Amino acid sequence: MITFDEKYKPEDFGLYVEEGHNHPVTPSFARKVMHIPSRAGMWDFGTEIREKTFNIPFATQGRDMMKLQQKLNTFVEFLFDEEGKPREIKLVYDYEPDKFYTVKVSDQFSPERVRPFSRFILPLVADDPYKYSKVFADEVTWGNEEITFESDYSLGHTNDFGGGSVRLTSPRTLNITSSGLTVQPIIEIDGTATNLTLSANEHSFSLPNFNNTKWIIDFERYVVFRNGQETMIEIRNFKLLKGNNAISISGSNIDINLRVKYRDKYN
Repeated sequence: MITFDEKYKPEDFGLYVEEGHNHPVTPSFARKVMHIPSRAGMWDFGTEIREKTFNIPFATQGRDMMKLQQKLNTFVEFLFDEEGKPREIKLVYDYEPDKFYTVKVSDQFSPERVRPFSRFILPLVADDPYKYSKVFADEVTWGNEEITFESDYSLGHTNDFGGGSVRLTSPRTLNITSSGLTVQPIIEIDGTATNLTLSANEHSFSLPNFNNTKWIIDFERYVVFRNGQETMIEIRNFKLLKGNNAISISGSNIDINLRVKYRDKYN
């Protein structure tokens, strides 16, 4: 039913998942509201999206308590890092094999040691509550071994960017399609250009003139790297919305390879 880190099943640790697991379809969230005297209802200040929690029921069978403890020790060693702290693990549900969560143990768990079965609930939390596609959007092409007909992808859905980077030698408008929630991409630019500006969905950013330079512009972390070195260039939001996005590239002396890199994101 589940896979950890893309290769480990519960049975690899001598465990199995019992029926009736917890898999919330939305994150937890908090409404920010205030009552204003003499005004009906509440004043809505928006919603804060928080974590997503999972409680997965595990069990194992056996009458030998020493072997049982060895199984649990191996599983705990997998869940925690070398300093004994919960580590981040990729969690994939078998009925949604093309998407993953990044989770870690959120609380203490204690098995019921009753022969011949031992049971416990594994509490997990995704601090980033969203699930992501296992591959980057421009990797959704024929021949990709990560994608099967069970995956919820449409080939070519990235339009002009299908298969990786695009070579540009003049101003142009490119189309890219996102199938999930709004995302902030990583844009990779390699080459030469003067007054280069990229615009999409009423947002834009510009780079200083450059020659034979590799840029990585990470809009999720708001950081820009030039030839591997972090810069002080400030960037703001640059978002891809669900559906088609037209990205306009302007400037002069353009000779670049351009890649727009992101994973589709879902509730």
